[in-house]
Amino acid sequence: MASLPEPISDAMRNVGVPVGAVSMYVREVGKQNALIDHRGSTPMNPASTMKIVTTLVGLDVLTPSYTWKTTFNSNARIENGVLNGALFIKGSGDPKFVTEHLQAAINALRARGIRHINGDILRDRSRFAEATHDPSLFDGQPYRAYNVGPDALLFNFKSVGLKFVPQLDGTVLVTTDGLRPDGLTITNRLRVTGTVGGGCVDWRTLVTPSFASNGHFASASFTGTYPRDCGEQSWYVSLFDEGGLLAGSFARLWRDSGGTWSGVMKDGLTPKNARALYTHTSAPLAAMVTDINKFSNNVMARQLLLTIDAELSKRPGQAKRAARSIREWAKVRGFDLPDLVIENGSGLSRIERVSPQSMAKILEYGLTAPFASDFVSSLPLAATDGTLTKRFVNQLAEGSAYLKTGTLTGVKALSGYLLLPGDRKMIFVGMINHGNAEAGQKALDAAVDWVYQSEAAHLKAISR
Repeated sequence: MASLPEPISDAMRNVGVPVGAVSMYVREVGKQNALIDHRGSTPMNPASTMKIVTTLVGLDVLTPSYTWKTTFNSNARIENGVLNGALFIKGSGDPKFVTEHLQAAINALRARGIRHINGDILRDRSRFAEATHDPSLFDGQPYRAYNVGPDALLFNFKSVGLKFVPQLDGTVLVTTDGLRPDGLTITNRLRVTGTVGGGCVDWRTLVTPSFASNGHFASASFTGTYPRDCGEQSWYVSLFDEGGLLAGSFARLWRDSGGTWSGVMKDGLTPKNARALYTHTSAPLAAMVTDINKFSNNVMARQLLLTIDAELSKRPGQAKRAARSIREWAKVRGFDLPDLVIENGSGLSRIERVSPQSMAKILEYGLTAPFASDFVSSLPLAATDGTLTKRFVNQLAEGSAYLKTGTLTGVKALSGYLLLPGDRKMIFVGMINHGNAEAGQKALDAAVDWVYQSEAAHLKAISR
């Protein structure tokens, strides 16, 4: 069998997805013939399943133990507790440099006896090539965290967490989820509405949000209503410009540590004679890949793609060059990916393309590579974790399928491995590009279930 089985075709039609908008390729590892090959060579928009390509190549090129360094440097003297000159913070593209790491750096600087910085703080972002990123370009939502662009000195995913907590007096407490950076203003006129049992629907619209950003200053205003049944909620938004969040957070933490600072934060290059005052080393790539795949983190995938290019080219990371490098990587590994189109490596794109057959080649390579266990375990496990926590519950795939999900308006995708009895593995790649794609999730899940059922029937038949 190679065409789309009738039960899967029926499932697609039942949710309003024509089979001509579906591409699917299913094959047992180690076998030549596919169980399903329906438009398998057709390039499709893979949505976030593109992260499979980025993370697998990253593990192969960089190795699972690869780490990023963020260094705090200066060529100035420290005299009587004063750093008489600039402090340089040099990023290397760490996808997960967050508040606790900045706090550790500040503690280390204070431990060196620095109480006052008599100079500017320069952000060295030269690890990645200069590029203009418009966060509103994809869907007109510039403040959404998933639209954040890459940055060699990315901090806290360039997002601020806002926490909403209804109070007994009918007001709503709005605070930051964690450190509140300098430069952030929150205006809150929210009132609790509704009765217990009324439900929590579309609360982000009901709070009537208004966001604004101006350099190192940002504001968030909420003047609407907040449903009582929503309880405590969090909303992560990207409010500051590229360096504003780091500037505001550093200023707040430095002041809280008892330090003072007479200068500004801006971009600049680290001089060759600067010495390292503190170095933060990230978690290994294997851990980062798990975050990227299980939780489909877009900006982390973008960071990884540019890091891959920076390492391969020995030049500042650039997305366009990275796409060519990955196709060349595949040829060196013995397979061709002629239909692969990469824009940013995260899948948040209208132009990224890959065919199910090409994706299957990548997935099969992932099982033979030295880092196979790191890669496979990074994918969401059916009905267990990540983006599959609530999918495949009480189905045959539960706990037995590692699959990356993909969702965009007009796109649904599911790719990975189905674990079968006898230590066998089935590669599964399914992609829908259609206006009813959202409804197609049910049909993709039914396709996975069909594979398990057909295998169970086959085993039962041959055991008689």
